[in-house]
Amino acid sequence: MMAVKQCTQTRPDFTNFSSLPAGMDFIDLAEYNERLVAALMETDNDMERLSLYKKMAASLEQLATTYEEPVPDERLPQLTASNITAFHPVTFIAEPERVTQYCQALTRQLIHNLIDAEARLTLNDLLFDLVNYQVDDLKAPRYMETWNGLVQVR
Repeated sequence: MMAVKQCTQTRPDFTNFSSLPAGMDFIDLAEYNERLVAALMETDNDMERLSLYKKMAASLEQLATTYEEPVPDERLPQLTASNITAFHPVTFIAEPERVTQYCQALTRQLIHNLIDAEARLTLNDLLFDLVNYQVDDLKAPRYMETWNGLVQVR
């Protein structure tokens, strides 16, 4: 009898997304969502997809609560620019809170799976784009160093 070698595909490890640790700030959560949505784009397994949607829903819910908190001191250097040229023009105008709400609505629809496969792919793409936009927006400079100290620009 001939031995059959199993062929395994290299795929993201979907079990690597543990529950959310406490103390994650808005950038940590946005980056976590970025990893989730990247994994989502790589899977064609319905159970993996549902698990990722649920993890994203939980993360988005936690992210929504962080907007009322002050920016952590350790994030200020990352969010501070020394000159005006560091600020990029905003092409899509929506507050981070609103983008989170968009992502939450999309995730709820995707969890319930009441749409056809083509619409699911389109909504996955939209969720991917929104999450990546949000990560870029949340990590963008919002303070400027001046002679008088930090000034919030956006």
